[in-house]
Order: sequence, then structure tokens, then C-alpha cells
Amino acid sequence: MNKKLSRNDTCHCGSGKKYKSCHGRTNNQSFQKLALIGALVLVVLWLLFYESEPAVTKSYSTPVQQAPPGKVWSEEHNHWHDAAPQSSSQARTPTSNALKPQPDGEAPPGKVWSPEHGHWHDKQ
Repeated sequence: MNKKLSRNDTCHCGSGKKYKSCHGRTNNQSFQKLALIGALVLVVLWLLFYESEPAVTKSYSTPVQQAPPGKVWSEEHNHWHDAAPQSSSQARTPTSNALKPQPDGEAPPGKVWSPEHGHWHDKQ
């Protein structure tokens, strides 16, 4: 008997299932595996090459513009500080030894309060 099986006939392998549910189904599994592997490759590439934040590099530079009145550039902090008054006996004298209290409220993101300088500094 050379009869071609129809979809609803019992499968020839003896499983008892219909042919359409056993050997007659289309092979979508290979496509599903390929799609899964492709998605995993994309995720791995994204994790390897995506930077959520740029790498922080601390650069010590001099300012481009001229100093504002009463300010001096701090290369260590990379911003302007109040200039200390100059005296003939000392090159640099502090204006006051009192520590300045932190302002009310939350600290700006990535900043810490410097009581010695009386302003916010970048976290290190």
C-alpha cells in the first residue's frame, strides 16, 4: 500500500498521535533557535559596548578665560576659589579659620561640601 498520509491520519511511527502533530508539523524550532541565538548575541554586544556614563577622567587644566575679580584658579579642584588677601608679611593668609556650615537641603549629585572652602567639590 502506497497511500500518502493525510494530516489527520495516525502517524506512521506508531506514536498514536495524528500525523500533523508528530512528523507532519513544520519545523519552526530551527527558526526559533536561530532567533534566540541572535537575540543573545545582540544582548552580549550591547553589554560589551554600551557605556551608561562616560568614563570620568580627571584633567587638571588652566582656565580659558581671565580670572574673575577676587578669584584664583585651583588646579587641584579645577575651579575658581576666593583669593586670599595678600599681605607683605605672608604670601597667603586665610581670611578666617572658621569652618563654613553646609547649606540646607540635599547635596547636588556627585558633590560633597567643603567646610574649609565654603562650597561644593566633586566626589573623588
